Amino acid sequence: MHVLSDIVWAFKRKVYNSEEEFDQAIAAYQSAILKEKAHWEAGRIAIPVSEIDVCYEAWIKNKEALKPNETLLDDTDAFDEANGENGFYQVELCARLKAVNGAHFTVLDLMYQLQRQVGNKELGDHVFFEGLTPGGDRASGNEVPLYYLDCGS
Repeated sequence: MHVLSDIVWAFKRKVYNSEEEFDQAIAAYQSAILKEKAHWEAGRIAIPVSEIDVCYEAWIKNKEALKPNETLLDDTDAFDEANGENGFYQVELCARLKAVNGAHFTVLDLMYQLQRQVGNKELGDHVFFEGLTPGGDRASGNEVPLYYLDCGS
């Protein structure tokens, strides 16, 4: 079961100065794309836990492009010249997100955090949000749910 597959968004290399500014931008985008079918419910609970891991692919120049809450899934040869193109390297990242309210992720909180997470990354042609897919089995002892960020072109 996909999470937030009813939300449309194009990740941009743009910094939103506040959650309110982002709320206005994403609500306007819903209306522009979905027209009368738009139903932006910012306060709806998207995921009923306080922490999740979100994995996704991006193009980065080096490890310095990682945010403090991100880890490379395979850093053994991530920056090998064979994996590079025009100074960028395609990597798979995993980010730990924490709900602002400490209890659960609302649609707005989750989408804003995802935008902030990928906003400094090059996503290539895959900039259109298509939802989150719950991950499979996790290593024993890890209670934090895993999701994969689905983006299309």
